[in-house]
Amino acid sequence: MTRQLRELSVFLVSLLMFSACGGSSSSNDTQPPSSPQAPSPDPVVVNISGSQNAVVGDAVDFAVTAPTGYSIEEIEWQISGISRQPLNAHTQAIGFDIETSGSFDVTVNVRLDNGARLTDSIVLQVDENTSPLAALRLGHETTEGGRVSLRVDTINVQSTDISDIQWRQTSGPTVSSFEFNTGDYSHAIYFQAPRVNNDEIIEIESTVTLSSGQTLTDTAQVLVKNIAINNNGFFVDDEVSPAATVSAHMRPYRSDSPYASALIDCVYNNQIANSCTFSRLPLIGQRTENPTIDDILDRTLVSHPWMGDAFRTFLETSATRDDMLQLLRATTAVVISYDIRPSFYWVATGAIYLDANNFWRTPQERDTLNTRPDYRSGFGSELDFTTSWRYVKNGAYYFPIISTSSAAARQTRSARDVEAALSYLLYHELAHANDFFDYTEWAQLPNNASPLSTYDDSSPISTGLAASLPLNSSQLHALAEVRFGGATASDAERNYTAQQVANWFENDGAVAFYAYFTEREDLAMLFERFMMLYRLDAEADIGVFTQETLKDGSFTPTWAQRNRVSDDRVTMRVDYVVSRILPDLNVPSIQASLPGPFMLPTGITWRESASSPNPNEQNITSGLVENGFKTDAISTIENGLSVLEEFRTIAEINNRRENP
Repeated sequence: MTRQLRELSVFLVSLLMFSACGGSSSSNDTQPPSSPQAPSPDPVVVNISGSQNAVVGDAVDFAVTAPTGYSIEEIEWQISGISRQPLNAHTQAIGFDIETSGSFDVTVNVRLDNGARLTDSIVLQVDENTSPLAALRLGHETTEGGRVSLRVDTINVQSTDISDIQWRQTSGPTVSSFEFNTGDYSHAIYFQAPRVNNDEIIEIESTVTLSSGQTLTDTAQVLVKNIAINNNGFFVDDEVSPAATVSAHMRPYRSDSPYASALIDCVYNNQIANSCTFSRLPLIGQRTENPTIDDILDRTLVSHPWMGDAFRTFLETSATRDDMLQLLRATTAVVISYDIRPSFYWVATGAIYLDANNFWRTPQERDTLNTRPDYRSGFGSELDFTTSWRYVKNGAYYFPIISTSSAAARQTRSARDVEAALSYLLYHELAHANDFFDYTEWAQLPNNASPLSTYDDSSPISTGLAASLPLNSSQLHALAEVRFGGATASDAERNYTAQQVANWFENDGAVAFYAYFTEREDLAMLFERFMMLYRLDAEADIGVFTQETLKDGSFTPTWAQRNRVSDDRVTMRVDYVVSRILPDLNVPSIQASLPGPFMLPTGITWRESASSPNPNEQNITSGLVENGFKTDAISTIENGLSVLEEFRTIAEINNRRENP
């Protein structure tokens, strides 16, 4: 029976019952015999699921499932007595840390797809706590087939006091498999949500064993939302695909945007299987040659509102702002979500898709993110060499951001750190967008065409680069397929030495090993490295290492160079790319003013070499100083973080997906 028929039946039964119970004015004293009444249908309600007792410092979560046969269209949570409402209060599952003791009212109001409005509330009782505690973060909503990550932190416990961590599922639809971080035990767990017929709640338990024998246990709820899925859609995956089934709570950052409905329908959902026409969602450059920040925010789709707030702040304050506004003209939309990993540009939609891990500023914002490692981070492990890269500034790390603190320390991230994380990423992904749709094309695009159909008929800038100024090393092209594409290494490739690889690279024209993966990535790496040096004075280092140096902990490079973007083998290729993406820049003149390349010492560790001075350029002015940003050198922070962890971070960053 359809829901409409079921609702009609309920209405007719109610009408019959009303007629039977009403006072009749009939003069006939004889009442007709009563007929059996149909049983009343079960009431349609929502009930909050979650523990009603906690202690200070704990992470708590609450969830509601849609009644069978219905879906929840709108939801609002309210928790009394806390300083800020949960950042995922627009979803069916919320999670947050308890900072003070007392009684807290937890209330939820929902609107179902039939228009009915329902509510429920419970009282959360929180007691003081001074004992060791495990806090499992963070209960949240996902969709069937979606990616899930959970992390357990310990309170009032030194990390050295932990002897074991165990995980298990205690209730809900069965998860097929779990993944963990490497090591003796894992603070994090990753899995793919199962397919469900109705909204379901999965409960996961983590037990931390201390060296004293004491055990600390906590649980978290993951609500798996039942959604409509087009199995032929752009963003529907299986267990091994890089894509993820899209969260159901994607929303335009600005609800009153004139493109709000197009953003929902055209760029990131579980139904989209065709490229929307430019009449529905045009490139920003088709509508304006000089977009404002408001124009960009009107094209922004987010999974959590705080992500749009962080993006807005970046656009308002970054030294890269004018560049970004120009580069964004080649896109239809900006998508920021907790479940995007890695970031990518996709010509099928004309949008860029950004991993929200680059945007977080507070530990509460970080708690809402999926931290599952890039699925490609293990590619190429059978090779006898590895590579690494970084940006340095004023003799210290600029990106990746090196910290000795674990996630449990609950530290914030500065605007400078967010700028470092976002600038390189946006320069890279927007280079892809402008590669496919450069400024000469915007006015020529017909409204009835789409990004995908237009791309099929065009020749990207990167194709011209590869034809005119190609990368020549066939060995490095093949190795890139292993390292970034997951191809199986041949016997010869497994035996290549770090010195051989360094020689091939030094004599060719790339700025990064990732450039050998595709001609698209070659272009994006050239543009990214040039713009980071020109606009932010962030100098790029690249190094080649033997696997042995990672195993024995010495981490000394076989070969390493800074500012390769200024190397004579590279400069013509940089000019070819940048002058076609940002034609207003006088690239040769800028290149003459940039610091030159130089070799980093190979007799010291990679970490120590970050402070190596440029023998040719001793006085490099900081672009951030000119723009009002603090540029005190970041500590190199040798204690507490191994270079191997840094390499793993780089591996995740380096494995970015371009268009399919």
